[in-house]
Amino acid sequence: MNNEDKRQLVHVLVGVAALLLLFTVGRWWLLLCVFMILLVGSLFINRKMQDKNIYVIDWFVQEFERKKVRFPGWGSACIATGTLILVAYLQNPLEIAASLLLLGISDALSTVVGRNGHWTLPLNKKKTAEGSVAFFAGGLAGWLFVGQIMLPVAAVATLVESIDSGIDDNLLVPIVCVVLFSVF
Repeated sequence: MNNEDKRQLVHVLVGVAALLLLFTVGRWWLLLCVFMILLVGSLFINRKMQDKNIYVIDWFVQEFERKKVRFPGWGSACIATGTLILVAYLQNPLEIAASLLLLGISDALSTVVGRNGHWTLPLNKKKTAEGSVAFFAGGLAGWLFVGQIMLPVAAVATLVESIDSGIDDNLLVPIVCVVLFSVF
């Protein structure tokens, strides 16, 4: 299994773990867990940026982090921050669950399917139509939680995820979800 496949597997596992925490212990405990993960993760990142060896963190960075990231742990920090945005701003557990599916499952699907795709997107040559279709289709699973409102949420999130804005999609997709679920 290559580095990117491992990374996407972790992406899915984090999404599933967040869903399980949401439905077993509730929104507030999930919020506390994500906040603590960000807090501890920030301390580890700080130590790593000071060139201190933390063997477990070094292993995770080597196994799961993309090359040329802003700092070690960037991907994990973005997923955790995106999850925190969802849990802090959305009150309805079903909307949080639908959003977590987009963040955890759809994003991983888009990468796995998209990297084997043939049709690049006109606005972003680094992304493929197949990856966007996979993202959208995975996002529609949120229909089980929130019904037909998931159709426009998944569509807008797919569009935002496909554009190269320079902002990590693990931050943008949760913001889109919060805004759209607040409006609808």
